[in-house]
This record gives sequence, structure tokens and C-alpha cells, in this order.
Amino acid sequence: MPFPKSDSLFFLSQGFASERSCLSGAEELLRPRASAFSNGPAVKFRRQCRKAFSLAEVVIVMGIMTVLTGVSVPAIQGLTTSNSLNTGARKFADFLQLARNEAISRHTIVRAAIVTQWTGNPDDPQLRKSSLWSWDPELQQYFQTTPWETLPTGVVAEPALPDYVRTATYAVNDGSSVHGDYALDPNLGSQAEFTADTTQGSATMRFIEFLPNGGAQLPGGTSRNAIFVLTSGFLNADGSVTHTTTSKGKATNWAQLNVDTLTGRVRVYQP
Repeated sequence: MPFPKSDSLFFLSQGFASERSCLSGAEELLRPRASAFSNGPAVKFRRQCRKAFSLAEVVIVMGIMTVLTGVSVPAIQGLTTSNSLNTGARKFADFLQLARNEAISRHTIVRAAIVTQWTGNPDDPQLRKSSLWSWDPELQQYFQTTPWETLPTGVVAEPALPDYVRTATYAVNDGSSVHGDYALDPNLGSQAEFTADTTQGSATMRFIEFLPNGGAQLPGGTSRNAIFVLTSGFLNADGSVTHTTTSKGKATNWAQLNVDTLTGRVRVYQP
């Protein structure tokens, strides 16, 4: 068998060398490298080459964070205020409904009363605390039926029917929604007010009475609706209310609760 020529051997040897070179390259690619988490030279090199933030980049990031904070904080505060008012309106509506249910089940008159003045109580309960009082025919007096309930912080009952409810969308669409007697109006006189002695002093309250037949009555009132208004704000020393959500000097967030004295049902309106 004849041997290949020298030039053929040369190319053959070059082919084997090329194949070995390719294998060596593949082995090099597959060979484990130093882990990025090891303490080897590669890690040290990377640490030495890590680049810090420039002053301009830091200033830009801080500016963006400031803008986002300025936008988000008022939005969160507004959401919190709205949630507190919604919670207060729901609790007060449930309170009035409970008074109706108690009157029916006990076959007696039940007063849903809210504090207008409480001498000796340091918790600032005016127009924020409420309780049910039931008539005892044997003792011929009212006794407290439920513990004191307090509206959420930042929510207070208006001491008189405010003008801003009359311009609300629901009032424009249905004028009867704002036609009624305001339950806390001092002009109703003393017949819609009573005082009770408590462990923390004397509490003066205004009330609406629920009857055994499911209806209600507001002493001194002449209209079918008895109205309460809860708003976001706080009571001042002079008896006025400072609103926390306003636009052009007018309150923008409130809840109006109407008690239909004929049926005792409660309806809630909000802007």
C-alpha cells in the first residue's frame, strides 16, 4: 500500500492540529471560571473596577424622589380622610338603625342621642360621641342601652344644617333630600335635649326618638325628614367647625343622613 505524499501528510497533520485547537478552545469555554462570589483575583478586579454614582445622578434621583413625595403624600392624606368619613357615616347609620331595631324589639321608645356638651370630660366628645337611651316604664326614666360610641378621628357632626349641602348635586336633582329638620339644631329648643349624669360629669345631648312601630319623631320638628350631617373637620372652642377638605372655602367631603320619621329608615347622601 503506497504511503501518502509529504504534502498530504502535512495537510493531514494540520487538520489534526486544527481539530486539537478547536477542542482546546471548547474545553477553554467549558472550563469553570472563578465564581463571582469567591475571593479570587477576578472578584478583586471587579470590585476595583466598580463605578460609583456621580453627583449629577444623585441630584437627579433626589429631585425625582422629592417630586413623587410631594404628589403622593397629599393623595394619601386625602384617601385617609375620605376613608374615615365613610367609616363614620356607616357607623352612624348603623347606630340609627340599631335604635330603630331596639325600639321595635323592646316595645318602647329609644333615643339615639349625640353629645353637644359634656362638662368634665377631657376627651373632647362634643358632636362626636353618641349612645342609645331606652325608656323604662316602671322607673319612668331613660337608661343607657349601649356604650358610648365615638366618630373616627377627624370626623365631626355639624352643629347646624350647613349651606353647602344645598348646592350638592343630589340636592339639585332632588330638593326634598335637603328639606327637613336638622336634628342637632339648637333652635328646636329644650324639648329635643336632655342631660344625664355620668361618671365623667354631666352630658347634654340632642336626640331623635324611635318608636315601637318602627317610626321616629324629632321633638320640635315639623318635617318628615330628620337630618344629620357628618363632615371631615374638627370642632373649635366657639362651637364652629373647621373643615379639613375644602375648595374655595367650602367643604367638599361630607355625609348627610336622613331619617324618614314615617318609616324610621335611614338614607345616606354624599357628594
